[in-house]
Amino acid sequence: MSGIEKIANGRDYNVMICLSNESYEKEKLNIQMMANGSVDGLLVSIAKETLEKGDFEHFNELKDYNIPLVLFDRISDKIDCDKVIVDDIGGGYKATKHLLNVGCKKIAILSTPDHVNVGALRTIGYKRALEEKGIAIDENLIFKVNDNSSITKQISTFMHNSNLSYDGIVAVNEIYAANVIKIAKEKDLQIPNELCVVGFTDGLISSFSTPSLSTIDQHGITIGEHAAELLLDRIQNKTANKEYQRKVISTDLIVRKSSEKNTVL
Repeated sequence: MSGIEKIANGRDYNVMICLSNESYEKEKLNIQMMANGSVDGLLVSIAKETLEKGDFEHFNELKDYNIPLVLFDRISDKIDCDKVIVDDIGGGYKATKHLLNVGCKKIAILSTPDHVNVGALRTIGYKRALEEKGIAIDENLIFKVNDNSSITKQISTFMHNSNLSYDGIVAVNEIYAANVIKIAKEKDLQIPNELCVVGFTDGLISSFSTPSLSTIDQHGITIGEHAAELLLDRIQNKTANKEYQRKVISTDLIVRKSSEKNTVL
């Protein structure tokens, strides 16, 4: 939001924010309301329920109103528009590679259901890092968290499974990662000596958790800036006949206490 507002305000536009709360119906309602002449363009990160349904007609209807659309972060290739995304595969790879470099032998990943593209792509990166190291993929160590029920309970059940052993966990967002740290303390696991953890996002949770959380920085402000630039260029007809663009933002690993061990070369 900060990146979007910075660019929009700099070009004399104001930003209105609507929340879908991951609801398909709420997202449809928001878009219909906005399309009734109150906005010049739309920036959208698609709701999880919409991705699960796979119904994107409300986005395609925007063409009838000649309202430009830019998707960011959560997107669908079934929608023709400009898009700004994170290099999620690269982020999953970097997180897993880091855990391998600090000596982890069995690494789990806490991901999202496959219809949420960011989790699916980060899992691809996770698998790629393991395969590069010659480590066989253990599907039992790939746990998909369903946000429709208690996240903490699901992660706790996974981590208390006596049939699984792991010394590293990649969590595809910082909420999952914070839960891992909480549950690890309940299990008397020493972080990072017995369990190393890497999350995603680099928000306040990552900085202020105990221990502080190693994370993949997705550069949210940069995503917002690029998305706003693309949209405003469409609104101002600077790219009226130009093909839709797809910008990919690279990620960076930030190492903190949750995985700060000696690197194994």
